[in-house]
Amino acid sequence: MRPDGHVAFKVTWVYGKTGPFTSPCTAEGRETNIQIEQKVWCSHRENDCYKVYAAGNKGGPVKRSPCYDVGAFSDWAFSGGVLHSGPRRGQPIPLRFAKTGKWAFLTSKAVDTKESDRLVLGCFEITDITGSDEEEMWVSGRTGERVPNSSLQSAPRFWKFYRQSGGPRWGSGLFRYLSDGQAMRLRDAVMKAAGKG
Repeated sequence: MRPDGHVAFKVTWVYGKTGPFTSPCTAEGRETNIQIEQKVWCSHRENDCYKVYAAGNKGGPVKRSPCYDVGAFSDWAFSGGVLHSGPRRGQPIPLRFAKTGKWAFLTSKAVDTKESDRLVLGCFEITDITGSDEEEMWVSGRTGERVPNSSLQSAPRFWKFYRQSGGPRWGSGLFRYLSDGQAMRLRDAVMKAAGKG
């Protein structure tokens, strides 16, 4: 069965200055994502956050968007990413089944939460898909809805809407495809938590 065109992304939790995703990570956030969580892009030598961290984790500021994640809720765009290891290292991971007119969901979890409690923090209708199998693919929307930081306790839990064999686990892939039914229920839950439902 082919997916219906909706996609949920695994977004790295960004420990911003005034709350999650409000700025690039603070020094404590860089330490969490690089040293404790060992996030792949956060720990990559080309990442500006890693450069600041490797130089003693003082100073900065890190540029506005050192990663996809920090701008996800202002740009309403996310990528399938690239492979960071193996013989296809550096090659894009295609978003073959994402479709315009469908929905993208941005999911994340802080270091002190379980995978089963992964939050859906926002969503947007896909209006554009760029890239190809040879070029990094992005989905984007004109606008989206975000659960405010003050209401994170009300954000829907991703694994209550998406089931897979073996229970809640994400692994290294950056996205999962959703059915129409899953996406509509999840969109409604995000809108309600954002105060729009």
